[in-house]
Amino acid sequence: MARPRAWETLTDMSSFDRGLRAILWLNLVDALGTLTWLQMGLATEANPVMAWALELGPAVFILSKVALVCLAVGLLWRHRRNGGARLALVPVAILYALVVGTHIGFAMYQSWQASPVQLALGLVS
Repeated sequence: MARPRAWETLTDMSSFDRGLRAILWLNLVDALGTLTWLQMGLATEANPVMAWALELGPAVFILSKVALVCLAVGLLWRHRRNGGARLALVPVAILYALVVGTHIGFAMYQSWQASPVQLALGLVS
């Protein structure tokens, strides 16, 4: 029996399902990380829609971000039999992984800039 090609393995349904779940989790981490940096004054929201949601409050920001990505994931799930929908998930998952990696890297950088006492007392801004 021939080995499946990388394309077939990457876009099979079990990989697609795992990818959709990963997008939902990565989005939540991104939302929480973004909100943390915004509230600390270390970043600004570049997306005008999400900046508007943030003006309405942190809960609206998180709910809006999660809801919008859930709608997109639902759309991909609805068209799951289409190879294009399964292939579209690959760059989205890579992008979200890079965004979350950036959040982690930024957190590590911030922690290296402060002493342990400052971190423990919440004195780092």
